[in-house]
Amino acid sequence: MIALVSPADLRKVAKILYDNKYADVYVFLTASLDNLRSRATLLDNGIKELQKRLKEIEEKANTEPEKIDSENLEVCLMFKELHYVQLEIIQRINILTELLAVYYHGTRKNLRRLPSCIGKSDFSEKELHKEFDYFNTQDLSDVWNNFKYPDVSKFSELSSEERGILKRLLDESANNTLEAFKMIFRFQKNFRTVYNKYKHTLSEFTGVFGLSTAKKTIDTKIYVRHKEQDKVCTYVIPSSLKESQYFTEVAARVYNLLCTLIDNALLYIVNEEKDFIPRTVFIDKANEMAYTEIAGKVRSCIMPKFGAKMIINAPSGKDLQIINKELEENYIYKMNKDVIELDALLKGQLTIS
Repeated sequence: MIALVSPADLRKVAKILYDNKYADVYVFLTASLDNLRSRATLLDNGIKELQKRLKEIEEKANTEPEKIDSENLEVCLMFKELHYVQLEIIQRINILTELLAVYYHGTRKNLRRLPSCIGKSDFSEKELHKEFDYFNTQDLSDVWNNFKYPDVSKFSELSSEERGILKRLLDESANNTLEAFKMIFRFQKNFRTVYNKYKHTLSEFTGVFGLSTAKKTIDTKIYVRHKEQDKVCTYVIPSSLKESQYFTEVAARVYNLLCTLIDNALLYIVNEEKDFIPRTVFIDKANEMAYTEIAGKVRSCIMPKFGAKMIINAPSGKDLQIINKELEENYIYKMNKDVIELDALLKGQLTIS
């Protein structure tokens, strides 16, 4: 695939952003990619911690089953901590899923509006739930359009056979994308209440466990109470390596879809809303080389690497004194201006490198 390297190409990108009024969108999306990687690292660390604790408990059950006793406060605390690691993972996956919904809605409805979609009224809870439903009801043509997949017939550099292979591989990617959305929809639907209860109440019961001395296996679950139509019900969530593997798969799908969605939106922008080769596709490993070879022949689109670097000018004089006083007293300061200086962007103060 082609990467931008020449100053002429960089100037071309900057001109495209300004000519098409995408400068702020570009800054917002590149920053979003960087932020997303950091959030994903925290989630990944949580899943690794869950797996580590589960393996430690499993080993204890095999080597010292007599110590797995409900009267042992140290062991009870060990299970409680395990359960809260799992609840934190459920929360983080749900947060990423909500981000996917917001960005999916924004990129397919009005890409230019996305940077300003940060207030309560910009994307309501009702719209959020509608977007979750859309995850499940969209079809292949929707995925193709929403991820800005190209019309392969436009790539004159490719032979008829190569265009056919490219179309088939993009179809495979679209099918796998649709399957991933359906899996994410099921997770969100099943764990939505648990996530909300965890955020707003202390209705969970943790630290409950049992031991099969014959099989030397642990059975432990989280219980979360909820009320529906004045009737109390309880959600039961098991804790085992099987669940940790499920969380790993869901988290990876949410993260990869969101990264690809943002990257495709950026490629769509810098290619002046024309056809481009997606950098990331969800295809069988055996087909990856064929896709790379065909993509490498396309010269009619540009494929830069995207990153973000933000410089915030420090205040001075009286403003600095006011800010420092607020930070010292309250540990936070509300600045009555946008940290993305749109006026500066509109005047051409955006550096592409």
